[in-house]
Amino acid sequence: MKSYVIFEKLDEETLNSFQDWLRNRERVLYRTAMAELAALKKLRPVYVQQKTREEQMEWMRKMLAWKSAEQISDHLLQVWLVRQHTSMLVSFLDTLGIKHNGQGVVDVLPDKLDEEKLRAGVDKLFEKHPAGLVSLYLQMFQNQTADGWPELQRLLDTDPRVTLR
Repeated sequence: MKSYVIFEKLDEETLNSFQDWLRNRERVLYRTAMAELAALKKLRPVYVQQKTREEQMEWMRKMLAWKSAEQISDHLLQVWLVRQHTSMLVSFLDTLGIKHNGQGVVDVLPDKLDEEKLRAGVDKLFEKHPAGLVSLYLQMFQNQTADGWPELQRLLDTDPRVTLR
């Protein structure tokens, strides 16, 4: 699932968590993202800055769900997951036995995922984190290779806990 589609389908709790983090903890990234999104519509950033906070958040959601904003959407979700949800990423990668830098960043991804480890990792994620966040992460993880992994895709398609389909 592409990142802009994730924003179309994302639950309110996860979206609000993402937007609150971006606006309140990553101000420079927030301003840059808003300026880049405005540029996609050939708008000046001041147009967005003059909106109320609620209007800015709604405008951002609509823009991030736009196909033309896919690179921006993808980048923002990756940064949010790595900076805000490091322990979740590290736990999942450790359960799968995938080497990483200790912060959830992987240099070499495997060609195949062990289904037993995958199931254990996914179960652990759903036990400790909100379903919307876990679903978003699993979709983004699936996007890390050109074709994803068939083992993970089956899980995304059939596990009733997955909220993003």
